[in-house]
Amino acid sequence: MSAARIGFVVKTFPKLSETFILGEILGLERMGLALEIFALQRPGETLHHGEVDKVRARIRYLSDNLLSGTSHLVKDHVATALRYPLRYLRGLTFAFRRESNAGWDIFAHAVALARMTRRAGITHLHAHFASESASVAELAARLAAITYSISAHAKDIYTTGAPALQRKLQGARFTVTCTECNRAHLEALAGPDAGVFRMYHGIDLERFAPDRRQPANPPLILSVGRLREKKGFATLVRACALLRDQGVAFRCEIVGYGEDHLKLQRLIGDLGLADRVALAGKMNHEQLVHRYRDATLFALPCEIAQDGDRDGIPNVLLEAMATELPVVATAVSGIPEVVVHEDNGLLVPPQDAPALARAMHGLIADAALRARLGASARRTVAKLFCNENNLKLVHRLLSRAAAGPAPVVERGDEQAYA
Repeated sequence: MSAARIGFVVKTFPKLSETFILGEILGLERMGLALEIFALQRPGETLHHGEVDKVRARIRYLSDNLLSGTSHLVKDHVATALRYPLRYLRGLTFAFRRESNAGWDIFAHAVALARMTRRAGITHLHAHFASESASVAELAARLAAITYSISAHAKDIYTTGAPALQRKLQGARFTVTCTECNRAHLEALAGPDAGVFRMYHGIDLERFAPDRRQPANPPLILSVGRLREKKGFATLVRACALLRDQGVAFRCEIVGYGEDHLKLQRLIGDLGLADRVALAGKMNHEQLVHRYRDATLFALPCEIAQDGDRDGIPNVLLEAMATELPVVATAVSGIPEVVVHEDNGLLVPPQDAPALARAMHGLIADAALRARLGASARRTVAKLFCNENNLKLVHRLLSRAAAGPAPVVERGDEQAYA
């Protein structure tokens, strides 16, 4: 394995809901890349996926520099200002002009990151999410005179201001994103020369292999995701009320956590569904695999939130499909790129509880339909979302970026900003 030359910049690591980042890191390490992980902050949760223990990369937390008192912070800034005075001043101006809502935090994180990358011999930074992480990587790359790239996903694309997003994309060595819908949107914003590529998230097909058990009694409707508006869980709860009113036997589990927990709990109570619908809380991969295998069907009625936030292709949807679980989803964002109605799953309109209830009732009642859709779903994931195959693109792009010209030696700081 070569010396570490690529730095992964993320907001939090590890994070239970960001399995796609964990899978990418593990896959790239298996393919021979040596990485260092730079997280803006430590995780606030103690539960994590067992696979985190397999990560070989060193993890550094930039927030530690900000929270450990003034000594590290002052040392970073003084050392950078003395060694690269023009870069430092221009970086400070850059941060406050362009990221005025969080200029100091971004600048402080970027200064710490720039010093760490120089010490580690890193020549390229790769930021997950085009929002805060990309802002820090963009500025740190300027301070260290190296390159950066971006993995753009969902909320970061549709809730980041267009001028800032365009600037980051055009300054990046390349950008990868997880759906064709996203890719077309970003390329239209940044132009065809910005280097925007589609790279579907990959799934570990062995971990999420089918292992059907005895049918659950009553049938189990499973859903998984962060408890937030864009997941459409309120629509799912209302659809469950309709099934109950029609005399359908079932129970429903919603696995996840988030800001809408109390709102959903109240809705469940108001509709008299406490004996049918449960908010199951956090689960890691090891626990979740068992729930997929126990379930009768998987439902995820995503929608576009009021602030424009939306999913790309939810990883949990792919995981369910990989286990041959029949799925019901909505035609939002990149979901129709994987779920084809009545071929490998069912699609219903977003925020349409009656349509969702009909689709779920149809699957509960028809074992043959469940088996046909589930088998087709597994084939789709195996063809389009194999982890190792999909990572070949970003592996090639990162390898080329890291093998590029060495960092500029300061003979004229005026060259630091193009």
